[in-house]
Amino acid sequence: MSKSHAVWLGRALLVGALLVAACGGDGEASDDGALTGTVTVFAAASLTDAFRVLGDAFEAEHAGVSVAFNFGGSSALATQIEEGAPADVIASANDTQLERLSDADLIAGTPQLFALNALVIVVPADNPAGLGTPADLAQPGLRLVLALEDVPAGRYARAVIANLASDPSYGPVFEAAALANVVSEEADVRAVLAKVELGEADAGVVYRTDAAVAGDAVAVIEFPSQHNVVAAYPIAVTSEARNRQAAEAFVAFTLGEAGQRIFAAAGFDLAP
Repeated sequence: MSKSHAVWLGRALLVGALLVAACGGDGEASDDGALTGTVTVFAAASLTDAFRVLGDAFEAEHAGVSVAFNFGGSSALATQIEEGAPADVIASANDTQLERLSDADLIAGTPQLFALNALVIVVPADNPAGLGTPADLAQPGLRLVLALEDVPAGRYARAVIANLASDPSYGPVFEAAALANVVSEEADVRAVLAKVELGEADAGVVYRTDAAVAGDAVAVIEFPSQHNVVAAYPIAVTSEARNRQAAEAFVAFTLGEAGQRIFAAAGFDLAP
């Protein structure tokens, strides 16, 4: 089975698990005050590895609770919630999606920032296109992959390219030339990473934490800090949460000392 097929199979199995949880996953505090049931967390794809560790740590602290995750592009997750998908918590890679849900009265309370991230260029480990600097994104014939424009990683990537184009050293045609090299737009940032890992693209723009997950499968080219974009991650309980007590506890755990240690270890910067 190819890696891309495995990714999609895993997502399909996860959706099935969430549907099962939705049918009987409501929880409440037990007689001794302990939390019970399932808390369903919708989270941006770039949070996959850190949130799996976070979920394990949360379950270890709350033995009566299980955490079910649905990872994907932040805009797609917001759409799923708008369409009635059962979610107790949502964690996005930008505030746009939570503002959208809040405007629709689908968020309870005020979203809280819990982590920051930055963008990098990833290329296959052997770097067949010979990229050396961000300026090479405009190299003729380059196969560049970005996330879809309505996904935070895709929006951020295009913003960084525009920022580079504003620097006279990159030349007036840099932005148009770089965007003309886009051969694929992916549903989330992990799909961008997979394209590069599989050698189906010469370069992709992902978060620094995604590149760290890929390890030796990719090489990293940094954007100049003055042109980079800071990705901010907010988290909130949904207004339709079926296990509100556990959802609130999960958000508190994410913002707390133990959760913040997990994000720091995964390469995220901590929110102020």
